[in-house]
Amino acid sequence: MNPRDITRRVAPAKTRDGEAVRSPQRNREIDDTHHQLREAVATAKREARLRSEAELERRRLENLLAQAPAIGLLAGPEYRWTWANEQCVRVTGRGSAADFVGKTLRESLPEVETQAFDQLPDEVCRTGESRTIREVKASLRRTPVAGPPEAGYFDFVFQPLRDAQGEVEGVLVHVVEVTGQVAARKAIEETAERLRLAQTAAQVGTWEWDPVEDTRSLSPELHRIFGTDAADPDRGETWAARVHRADWPKVRQLMEEGHRLGAMEFEYRYQHPALGLRWLYCKGRRQEGESRMFGVVLDITARKSAEEAAHRLAAIVESSDDAIVGKDLNGIVTSWNPCAEKMFGYTAAEMIGRSITTIIPPELYADEERILASIARGERIEHFETERLRKDGERIEISLTVSPVRNDAGRIVGAAKIARDVTQAKKAERALRTAERLASVGRLAATVAHEINNPLEAVTNLIYLARTAAVRTDVQRYLDAAEEELLRVSQLTKQTLGFYRDSKGATEVRLGPLVDSLLPMFSSRTRNKGIQIRPEIRDDSEVFAVAGEIRQVVANLVSNSIDALGSGGQVRIRVSAATQWKGARRHGVRLTVADSGSGIPSDARGKIFEPFFTTKRDIGTGLGLWVCKSIVENHGGSIRVKSVAIPGKSWTAFSVFLPAAARDVGAENVLQIAV
Repeated sequence: MNPRDITRRVAPAKTRDGEAVRSPQRNREIDDTHHQLREAVATAKREARLRSEAELERRRLENLLAQAPAIGLLAGPEYRWTWANEQCVRVTGRGSAADFVGKTLRESLPEVETQAFDQLPDEVCRTGESRTIREVKASLRRTPVAGPPEAGYFDFVFQPLRDAQGEVEGVLVHVVEVTGQVAARKAIEETAERLRLAQTAAQVGTWEWDPVEDTRSLSPELHRIFGTDAADPDRGETWAARVHRADWPKVRQLMEEGHRLGAMEFEYRYQHPALGLRWLYCKGRRQEGESRMFGVVLDITARKSAEEAAHRLAAIVESSDDAIVGKDLNGIVTSWNPCAEKMFGYTAAEMIGRSITTIIPPELYADEERILASIARGERIEHFETERLRKDGERIEISLTVSPVRNDAGRIVGAAKIARDVTQAKKAERALRTAERLASVGRLAATVAHEINNPLEAVTNLIYLARTAAVRTDVQRYLDAAEEELLRVSQLTKQTLGFYRDSKGATEVRLGPLVDSLLPMFSSRTRNKGIQIRPEIRDDSEVFAVAGEIRQVVANLVSNSIDALGSGGQVRIRVSAATQWKGARRHGVRLTVADSGSGIPSDARGKIFEPFFTTKRDIGTGLGLWVCKSIVENHGGSIRVKSVAIPGKSWTAFSVFLPAAARDVGAENVLQIAV
């Protein structure tokens, strides 16, 4: 906005006699106009200051670039120089910046010896990433006096240059001369090589060979290694004849190539006249500018034998069917063979460098400490059976053999473990023992069934006669209860501890009355221990079952709960409608027996349904829960347990699912007969 226009806008209106008159609205317009005028003046000053600062920054940047290390700018489709500072001109030996501007890299620096030189700018623009080529050799004429070119080495850094939108619009090139560093490094490398050769020569034979002059010189030690005589004029032919026939073509080729390239290094077999077949190592190099070579020869027979033995041992370890693990005296894994990967689920990369306690259950850490202490004393551990953890958390049983590992000085530095998975063997062994014990129980049960049935029948007959002769009602009631219990004992005898199952007695059964009839059996035990039994019948749907067998299941579970309680506590029995946990999701009835006892340890929960396994020290045979599980499964149901063994918070609950009665299905289709 023009200030004059603003001035005209703020001029006050005049009356006829010349006096200025301003209305309130006019005053507001004047104030707004004054504000706009001040803003315009401030903006003009700010823009002038920014232009001045930008110009000053541009000059400062130009000065910095002019004084910076050698740099230049490439732009355009052919990547031609658009600018180069004085340092770039000086370092490369050019006359002025004109030797760069408008030219490509190859045109401005034809002496540079690298094929990637022309391709890097395009790669930087394409990827947007910096690229560097190091120690590029160039022979430059950097002095005005005529003379041979001067060899130099340079590092070139190509960096993308972006515009305000972030697009790459050119390439900034940094040139750094590293001739001095390269020369110093090569001198150090040559000195180090000579030093290594001199150190090696103190223990092995040394030689010099000039194939052009056909001369050779061997040290006395080398004559000993070769088994040759220094006075033998044909010792060269003698040596060649003793090189192993299969290795001679390779040796001759490597010697010729080594002389041409300036260095040689190889191993070969040699037939010593007194010591037999030996392995020799040869290394040599040619001095720059000369045809003569010098080097060393070392007898490496012992090392090769050790390597072959190590290779054989490694092959055995790799192909072993046992897990072979190495560890140091701190228990850190140092080796892990394929069988260990398969057995424990961890790869070698996952285990090497980690503690062996990764696969040891926490409660067995003390065993590992004792093993390491024994190994440190040089003791060997034979067939130590224990448990280990797989990566997935599964526990497996293994047999361990642990041996100390010694270094070359004989000091014990670690241990080698051979682990064999004996889980299946142990399971088979336990299964065999269980089968033998079950066979014994079966024979005993058959004997019990045969011997007890006869007296049971006699007692039943006597109760019948007593009932017919009795007059009092309470005596009749007692005799009825006694007869019912005798029938139950007779049924249990026939079942012979679960070895016999009969579906002929299967009927529609309700669990509520069955539970109620059982509770008086436990009244004396619960009263003496101060235990409360709380039945809760929520839903009493019918199930198709053998009443005596289901009664046996309930009695067993309630008895176990009472045994698990000390003085006080409670047992809860619940009957409710339920749906099968998994599978066909059938409807049925769930019986839950829970107690506030000490709980079942976690390591025992997976074994409680196995025959002969018990957590009771003084009572119990370990067959009760096994029989319960068999009865429930033969009724098409399932049983499971949950427990917490934390002191003060402990509890145990057994849950039994039985499918609802199927009126249209025969008993032979609902129950399975155990053989």
